Amino acid sequence: MIFIDASFFLAYYNTDDIHHQNAKNGWTEIEVEKYGPTITTDYILNEVTGVTLRKLNKKHAIIIGEQIIKSVVIINIDESILTEAWKLFSRTEFNFNLVDCTTIVTMKKANIKHIATFDKEFRNVKDIIVIGK
Repeated sequence: MIFIDASFFLAYYNTDDIHHQNAKNGWTEIEVEKYGPTITTDYILNEVTGVTLRKLNKKHAIIIGEQIIKSVVIINIDESILTEAWKLFSRTEFNFNLVDCTTIVTMKKANIKHIATFDKEFRNVKDIIVIGK
């Protein structure tokens, strides 16, 4: 399985993003299921559509959101994940926001080893393999 982070989605859909070509290349591997099923969370979907809405417009946010909904398994962050993520956020020395912490907890609970992201901070997490350069 592979988790798709907001930074990867945003780079893939934004042709002006510095990581766009890397995201396109990575997505080719993801589409052929090199890493198995593709997973994200409702928090990541919210983050991607929110950024797209602010930077572009609602029409683009809806288009991108629908593409994500159709192509990726979306895990909803429940109370237990949020509680564990808050604990991680409160105690970690790394520069993760709360959404990043929900990602880490979700990945650990679902035994997901790979993440497609351009957030370099994830390279510091033991047992997580970052796809994206």
